[in-house]
Amino acid sequence: MLGTECCPNSLWQYYVWIYAFLPGFDKLYTVGLAAICWAIWLARNSATFERKWINTPFEVVFTSCAFLNYWAGLQKPAMMEVVKKGAEMLKENASQMLLLCGPSPLDEDERKDS
Repeated sequence: MLGTECCPNSLWQYYVWIYAFLPGFDKLYTVGLAAICWAIWLARNSATFERKWINTPFEVVFTSCAFLNYWAGLQKPAMMEVVKKGAEMLKENASQMLLLCGPSPLDEDERKDS
C-alpha cells in the first residue's frame, strides 16, 4: 500500500517514513498523525460503545480529511492552504482507491439483507 513495503512501528519510524515521502512538510507531520489517530479512536469508540462498525477502512481516511480541513483554520495563513490542499488530495486519492478496492454494490446489498 502507498507504494512502499515499509510500515512504521514507532513514532520515530513514522517521522522517518513520512519525511521520506513528504520532505519539507515537517510542521504538518504531527497534524496529519493526530488526524489519523483521532479518526481511528472515534471509529473504535463507535464500535465499542455503540456497536457501529465501519464498513470500510476508508471511512477512517475520510474522517481524517474532515479533521484536517477543520484544523486548517488553526494554522498560519500560508500553512492553512497547504493543509487544505493536502486534505483534498488525500480525499481524492482515497476516493479513487475506494472505487478500485471497495466492496461491490452486490456486497452492500447482501449486507443490508442480513
